[in-house]
Amino acid sequence: MFLAKNKNKGGKKVKDTLHNPKILDVNLIKDEIRVSFDWNKNLSILVIVLFITFIFIAELYFGLSWWEKQENTRAEALNESVSKVSREVTELKVKSDEALNYQRKAFEVSRLLDEHVYWSNLFSWLERNTLSSVSYKAFSGNLSGEYDLVAKASSYADVSWQVKTFLDDPATKNVEVTTANAIINEEEDNEREIKFIVNLELDPEIFKK
Repeated sequence: MFLAKNKNKGGKKVKDTLHNPKILDVNLIKDEIRVSFDWNKNLSILVIVLFITFIFIAELYFGLSWWEKQENTRAEALNESVSKVSREVTELKVKSDEALNYQRKAFEVSRLLDEHVYWSNLFSWLERNTLSSVSYKAFSGNLSGEYDLVAKASSYADVSWQVKTFLDDPATKNVEVTTANAIINEEEDNEREIKFIVNLELDPEIFKK
């Protein structure tokens, strides 16, 4: 009986121990750290970070605005320079056109003057080298020195003497009478005269001096 009693007592003790809630109060994690969030301290840091971020964004914004204004100012200055150069180019083109027109006109005037001098010298030469009994009815030629003269003379002898007179001048290269016909001039009392055509080749350089 003693043994049984002790056994029962021992079993009761074990049962009481398993059902004792105080045993669960034992700290099973050694050196456990309690974590807490300090709102006051972290809120201050958050405000500082947000303030710094705002300052950075503001500086970036104002920096970009300043850069944009500088670029706009530079672009306006460049546009003004381009417009100024374009106006100057247009003015120069107008002046250039006027100068070219003036040059062309001056060239034409100079050419006309040269031709006038040329023909004046030629006609002076013909006047010096034409017999008094010979006169010209028509004339054609160019600046190359080749001329066709339709002339009349009192006789065939005057035609021959006229050819000789041309040949005696150093400027004459060649003289040829293509036709020579006797005609009656009804306007001058039916006088007989010789109509002839002369192909005359001269050195044109002597008339350009």
